[in-house]
Amino acid sequence: MTADAPDPGIRVQMTMMQWHCIDGCADNEVSAAVDDYRDDLIESATAIRETGWHQVAGGAQGAPGWGNWPPDDTLITVTMSRSLWCLAVHIVDYWEAVHLRQDPDADQASWLRLREIILTALDGDLTPRQMR
Repeated sequence: MTADAPDPGIRVQMTMMQWHCIDGCADNEVSAAVDDYRDDLIESATAIRETGWHQVAGGAQGAPGWGNWPPDDTLITVTMSRSLWCLAVHIVDYWEAVHLRQDPDADQASWLRLREIILTALDGDLTPRQMR
């Protein structure tokens, strides 16, 4: 990809429930980033959430039809840049670890399945590629 070529994005298919996991962890990350004055992280984690709003939940927040999430077992496809997918994995890894420290008996199988789906789409590479 050249510096002036748009990122076509990477498509990942998952259930709506799995997207809710990503969305919720990105929401947690935004809250923590606000407390830490991390504007860069606020912007990126918000971009992850907004992607779901636009692609799955009927458009921009507050727009007519917004927030009409499909049922949890519905298969959805979300397209994001490689860098946002990498960030999403890192964010959920962090918040899942926090959850497991609070509840060591929690079932993390759902996240591990989704993580594998995302890693497959990223060819196993969690390093955001820089444009050359």
